[in-house]
Amino acid sequence: MRRSIAAVAGVLLALVIASPAAAVPTSGQTHIVGTPTSGQTFDVLASVHSVTPVVPYEYAIQNECSVPGKPGSTIQNDDIVYWTSISTDGDPQATMPIHLESVPQNATCKVFIVRNNTVVKGSTTSYTVA
Repeated sequence: MRRSIAAVAGVLLALVIASPAAAVPTSGQTHIVGTPTSGQTFDVLASVHSVTPVVPYEYAIQNECSVPGKPGSTIQNDDIVYWTSISTDGDPQATMPIHLESVPQNATCKVFIVRNNTVVKGSTTSYTVA
């Protein structure tokens, strides 16, 4: 009986210790490198802050552009395979290309990081195509 009470107490203690770490949401940032120009490619620096290890193919960069006067939007979604550097905060980061070959001037766009089809908190950056 005492062993089962000790085992239950141990499991509860482990849950109490683990739950604050599990409660911390993943967050991210995107920074535009250069000027997003119609017909060109530019880079986005993406970084993710997570309490769990960040692995290849877990996250993707997504770019969505709306064209004035036209319905719908263009979407580019690319998996982040290589986390190539570490940010000053110690978070993994990658430089990803965004292709605007078919996006006209004055289109309004946003670029962000997704994980499991969900936008990563804090990772959306909006811009207008030059």
